[in-house]
Amino acid sequence: MDALPAALSDALAVYYYPGTWDWPHELKQSLVHKAAERALNDARVPDRLPTATALLDTYDAWARTVDDFAPVKIDHDVQGLVPDPRDPERGLMTADGSPVIYACRIDLLAVDAADEYWVVRHLIVEQWRDLDALIRDEAAIAACWAWEQEYLSMEIVGTIHNELCIAGAPEPPATGPTSGASSRVRQNEPSGGGRAIPQHRRVSARTARTGETNRVEQCTAGLLRRTHIRRSRAEIGAVGMLIGAEAIDMTSEPAIYPTFAPHCQTCEFSGPCRAQTEGTDPEPLLARRFRRRPADDPRKPRLGQSTWGFGRGAAPPTW
Repeated sequence: MDALPAALSDALAVYYYPGTWDWPHELKQSLVHKAAERALNDARVPDRLPTATALLDTYDAWARTVDDFAPVKIDHDVQGLVPDPRDPERGLMTADGSPVIYACRIDLLAVDAADEYWVVRHLIVEQWRDLDALIRDEAAIAACWAWEQEYLSMEIVGTIHNELCIAGAPEPPATGPTSGASSRVRQNEPSGGGRAIPQHRRVSARTARTGETNRVEQCTAGLLRRTHIRRSRAEIGAVGMLIGAEAIDMTSEPAIYPTFAPHCQTCEFSGPCRAQTEGTDPEPLLARRFRRRPADDPRKPRLGQSTWGFGRGAAPPTW
């Protein structure tokens, strides 16, 4: 398996690291190169480093002309309690009473000049993805839903599909990397400090999107293609129900029917099985001779071993 895509993904995480977004370009790019080198060395393919470096430098030259957001979080794990489609006001539970949790990792959460939040997916490809496939990207939409479940006061406006094509020779922009870079969004605002989660939306940014109706915006810049897809409230909200319906099929206990075999003579459940075959109710026998296995009691963690999310505004768990 080619280790180059994974190395490029690791390098992009460093490229969009929020803490270094406003650093001098040469210093930040050296860290990107080191991330790719480390990933390729770990995969024992250091000979791919020149290719990775050329691709990353070309990506940087093009990205600086089209990046219109600032990074907030990278490689961030989020999770959400899956709703029960049969009772949307309740969370879905398994047969033993455990909650059904949807978890995913988000490549990048970004904020644009209008203080709107986007879920960004890095796609290392050999040819551009079909637009319809990007619109129907269930994992991307589910990531929007999961983020809003983790951070209840936030609203994700859509997804950005960041495609890096590794086929062909990388060619930088003919006019230099700084052309068109005026749309770049800084991580730190003059008011002080970096962007927080959630961030107060500035008055000047609230009017920045007035009159904008395009759902899909796509631009190609060399080996980079950037697709912005705005997601409606209904589209993101429906994902939870879809996940719940699939989870019910995955977690439902299978129907077990009496199937007689030689080992039935020594089976401890031969009595209830025989009662069911004879058409009588096996529940009294089960209640008299059997007991349910108690749920595992989770042990209390050691001091400093467990924390709880600050974005949810929840109190610490009770053990």
